[in-house]
Amino acid sequence: MAQALGVYLFVDFISGIIHWSEDRYGSESTPLVGGAIRKNILHHHRPRHITRITLWEAMGTTMSISLGIFCVGTLLGFFGWQLALLSLLGMNVNTVHRWAHSTPKELAWPIRALQRLRIIQTPQHHAIHHGLPRVTHYCAFTNCLNPVLEKIRFWRGVEWVIAALTGIHPREDDSLPGAGPTPQWILDLDEEFRVSARDRTSARA
Repeated sequence: MAQALGVYLFVDFISGIIHWSEDRYGSESTPLVGGAIRKNILHHHRPRHITRITLWEAMGTTMSISLGIFCVGTLLGFFGWQLALLSLLGMNVNTVHRWAHSTPKELAWPIRALQRLRIIQTPQHHAIHHGLPRVTHYCAFTNCLNPVLEKIRFWRGVEWVIAALTGIHPREDDSLPGAGPTPQWILDLDEEFRVSARDRTSARA
């Protein structure tokens, strides 16, 4: 039981590491990870966008990472129920994130029950991350670790060390009020969704 809880919390911590790194460093043109950073920029400008795409689109990245970890771990001889649980929970991190942005009417009752029981992250808890100044509560799987990490100023400490060692400072969030106009590619995407919604409405008429 203790090991299962450890895996559960480790998945939450890793989700925070990935989320924080996408939020604070790199850009859309960063090699290999630019696409993921672009999705994250879009998410800060349009938090509900994650509920408008398919489930596969939402969880594709976390599924790929989790399956990769499972395969590498197995090849290195670490196969066991702990690795299987780590991979299973890991591939569903962005699904839990998607649910945190969904309305109660959009969720089946078992999902709402998991949120009420605080087994997975609640919308109220995740909303703290999207409030100002958007530099806290990066863990996206549970409500457990964020308060602890914020209490010890974990992320600010890591950013200070990175800046001290490399001179690299965190990226400014361009979705903050007063940060400038919304990027044109996001406005173009808004229009694509509006056209798509009109087409679906016309098809049903």
